[in-house]
Amino acid sequence: MERGSYRSSRYDPTLARSYHLSLLVGQGLSGWCAHEIGNGKPVALGWAQGNDVLIDDKLPSRPASISFVSLPEWSTLVPEGALAPGDEAKHLALVHGGMPSGAMRDEPVRSLGATCIYVHNDLAEGAVLDRFPNARPMSLQNVMLRSALSRSITDPIAILHRSADQLAVSIAWKHKVLLSNTFPARTAHDMLYFALLAVEQSGYKAADIAVRYGGTHLTKGEIELIHSYFKESEPLGMPLWPGQIATDQQPLHRWFAVLEQFACV
Repeated sequence: MERGSYRSSRYDPTLARSYHLSLLVGQGLSGWCAHEIGNGKPVALGWAQGNDVLIDDKLPSRPASISFVSLPEWSTLVPEGALAPGDEAKHLALVHGGMPSGAMRDEPVRSLGATCIYVHNDLAEGAVLDRFPNARPMSLQNVMLRSALSRSITDPIAILHRSADQLAVSIAWKHKVLLSNTFPARTAHDMLYFALLAVEQSGYKAADIAVRYGGTHLTKGEIELIHSYFKESEPLGMPLWPGQIATDQQPLHRWFAVLEQFACV
């Protein structure tokens, strides 16, 4: 993956405390997005191999706030009344069949009265915190939940995020979460199987639910499979700025996890 970026004509990286900076790191790539503090609109987006976006000279020089998602992530939601101090690892082990290695975090999801417990790549986290000590870690699952809930006003919707070897799925309807989980997905057929399984477990059929998809490792062939099995399926809607056109090589829905972080801050 080559380094690249999209920028609005009004983006000025030298403006102090004018932007929130969202970051995505891990699994061999990284991305960033600058959001205007006043309205949350994204005005600049960049990507690179490894953790190279952390040294990108187009980053806002003095952002007002910073958040980041680190991949891969293993997470679970626990109702507030069911979580006792020190039991976080037990809840993760119940869901994932063991305790993944990495940095364990917890994050309140107030709209659901729950806590998201998650483990993510501690090396990638360390790289971010070395560069931005005040950056706030964030769960991909929380970003997914927010996205699904905000899009579920009139129809049930499934949000899919494809990373290197996982598929995260969040399904909601009328501002209620029906399912939110992460599945192992090493192949395209793994991804399709678990997407269909998640929809079935939420009480729907592929023909009865709207699907919006994105993710860092989603391939053209996987997109074709999604369109074949889900009749109402589109890439996650992302902004295009004047003069900036998404290409087949770097579609904006690939960077969903940075473009929608601001709503969770």
